[in-house]
Amino acid sequence: MPILKGREGEMRAVSRLRHSLTRGMLPIFEVPPTRLGPIKDAFAFTKKICRSVPPRMTIAVDAGHLADPDEGQRRPLLDIAEDLAAWGIPIRPVLHLHDSADRLAEAREAAAMHTGHVVIRLGGDAADPDDEEAETQLSSLCRRAGTTIEESALVLDFFEVRSVRDLGRVEPLARKCVAWARRYPWETITVASGAMPESLADLPTNTATSIPRHDLALWRRLQEPDLGFGDYGIAHPKMTVGGWHPTPNLRYTDEDVWWIYRRARDGNGNKGMYDLCASLVAADHWPAEGAAFSWGDAEIARRAVGHGGPDIATGWRAWGTAHHLTHVLKMLDAGQRGASG
Repeated sequence: MPILKGREGEMRAVSRLRHSLTRGMLPIFEVPPTRLGPIKDAFAFTKKICRSVPPRMTIAVDAGHLADPDEGQRRPLLDIAEDLAAWGIPIRPVLHLHDSADRLAEAREAAAMHTGHVVIRLGGDAADPDDEEAETQLSSLCRRAGTTIEESALVLDFFEVRSVRDLGRVEPLARKCVAWARRYPWETITVASGAMPESLADLPTNTATSIPRHDLALWRRLQEPDLGFGDYGIAHPKMTVGGWHPTPNLRYTDEDVWWIYRRARDGNGNKGMYDLCASLVAADHWPAEGAAFSWGDAEIARRAVGHGGPDIATGWRAWGTAHHLTHVLKMLDAGQRGASG
């Protein structure tokens, strides 16, 4: 259950995934806010989703970063739900403990238009077995949203796990939260977190730097049966507003680390991407399947031999995200086959 920014790069990556892999995936798309306001942000999100979601894929939509409209009767999540229903794209609204009565009513209508199911996304500190108030809030949340726990996929979101120290701090809390969650008949339970740095600017150029995947390490340490895995793809969990223009870079997922490749522009614009891709293709962590591993790997392999343009940050994010999602889905599929065997 990846938590993805609802931007062009992430959506393009999802649109290129093989259908055989996506059956076990429910992506959560966070609707990005801009200075244009929540109604226009919802419309922009819907246009991109309609071009990107593979057939028969259900997505979860989290409009929590959008402000409430200043006036009028229109509501962002309802606009998204209505438009995607017309396109035949099923969604689940994402609920939070802090959602207002208006937002829960909006989610109730959105769920009724689609699957009738929702995703409840809780911060790790909200699922405390010793906190009776939190349990009361959860019951109230389901009631006001017109849903039940049986119709809800639970995501325990621990946000940022950026160091071994963070991992040691979060692990016992995660165990406690999962034990609490198992008291209830949730449709599914997922533990999610992110470990990518907020910025790559301090990392060296012209070399590959490894970044530990502490989010994956947290999930593996729990060793809980049927516990879903969630992450933030190859992005930092924080939602940012506005564009960015980084130097050519790739965030490439390996077994326990990401390999970060960066190139200085040196007056050549983004042409350094060609050398960067050539370095990656020659590395030990390039998959045995090569370009056939994913759409993103095929795009990287093309640039490694000088074909195609160097592209821009949106394209680089799409290539890396497509590889990452494919890598994770194959890992989970192999784990399930191993457990059943």
